[in-house]
Amino acid sequence: MLWRHLCLVRAWSAAGLVTGLLTLGASLAPAQTPGPVDPEKSTPPAEVVTETVDLLKASKAGELDVAARGQGQERVHLTIRNTGSKRLNVVLPPGMVAASATGQGGRGLQSMGLGSISSRTGSFGQFRGGNAEGLRSVPVDDDSTRSSVTIPAAETMELTIPAVCLNFGLPTPTAKDTFTLMDVDDYSADVRVRKSLRSLALMGTSLGVAQSVMWRVCNNVPFETMAAQAGKVMNQHEVALAARFIEALDSSTSTDLVDPAYLTEGRVFLRVSAEGSLAGDARRLSEQMEKYRLLGLPVRVVEGTEMPTAAAPALFVNVVLTDIKIGETRGRIAVSYCSQADQWSALGKANFQDTSSVAVLDGDALAKGLDRAIASAFVSVKPARRQVGSTTLKLENHLPFTLASVQVKAGNSAGAPTVPIQAIGVGPARSALLPIQAATATIERVELNGL
Repeated sequence: MLWRHLCLVRAWSAAGLVTGLLTLGASLAPAQTPGPVDPEKSTPPAEVVTETVDLLKASKAGELDVAARGQGQERVHLTIRNTGSKRLNVVLPPGMVAASATGQGGRGLQSMGLGSISSRTGSFGQFRGGNAEGLRSVPVDDDSTRSSVTIPAAETMELTIPAVCLNFGLPTPTAKDTFTLMDVDDYSADVRVRKSLRSLALMGTSLGVAQSVMWRVCNNVPFETMAAQAGKVMNQHEVALAARFIEALDSSTSTDLVDPAYLTEGRVFLRVSAEGSLAGDARRLSEQMEKYRLLGLPVRVVEGTEMPTAAAPALFVNVVLTDIKIGETRGRIAVSYCSQADQWSALGKANFQDTSSVAVLDGDALAKGLDRAIASAFVSVKPARRQVGSTTLKLENHLPFTLASVQVKAGNSAGAPTVPIQAIGVGPARSALLPIQAATATIERVELNGL
């Protein structure tokens, strides 16, 4: 199968941070993928009834008229009309498939596995973690808005949903091609296919990781083939993450979702050491760090001088406490990674500094300091384009994991707000464009989910 027939082309422009510094943290929405926003210009009157419905169930019940069409190699276009008299909050359940007429075992058009409304360009899924509750029914909680859209009575909404191909090598869908929307359980009898798509759509990852997983479980494409020909579709880091997901898939005992513990445990290893008078404090801090997280992932403390034994991909953070001053603690950080089991390579270095003496420094403060130092060293933002009142930042991810979320400091002043950007989904060795209403920004923290 020629690689030119593969069905994905990357598009790495994310858009849509919020308006105004005080409300900056709400969302980062792609230009072509409307987020879960209310299309009405004002809050509806109190008497207007809003009902939350599942897209598939409401479509079958006649409450919604839904049309799905192809939109290139990584998206599906949905036209959703509210045919009733109620204002509907329409939820897209995780694990939806846009199936072609011959996609189920035929050799015709490509079928597509859908992400979510909240998926940014280049990302896939909701980044909601591993809670299986609500998978087969509409989850009526705040999290449901991450993959929902509100449609007033008798109104129509156009949506573009990121998607992955489920039939390796088949023709790419175009706007002339129509799909039938269905749950993955109705699309495939393969438990691994069902479990994979639903887990990815709920937990969230980069589009490259999701595509690698689905080609593997749907079409048995070897990871070696993907890695050898990695490029715009996926890179070698994303292939490694997909391979770890398949291991978790085959090890997890859950019937609906991959257990997220398989994806997060054993990903970040930490050693804290020092010489001379600081050695005792290093041991104390090392013992405390077992209960904390780095970059959003559980820490596994390493003792001795040997490199840790780890399944790939993983990070090893080696912290050496150095000189101290009154009311200050400093250290050097060396970060290594493995993309194959126990084969470690240097990723880079950073410096650690805390404005408290080592005697009072505890695991919580150390974890926060390491978070800031590693995030700013391996995830960067710089101005790509400036306009009146706003700046487009280019964010680059140099970590071997997909970014689930980031926090940026908007501006250089001491009182500048810290802006959380959720469900960002920037893959390893990938970048995204972030519009922000500030002249500059710096990375404060990043969070990973193991995918």
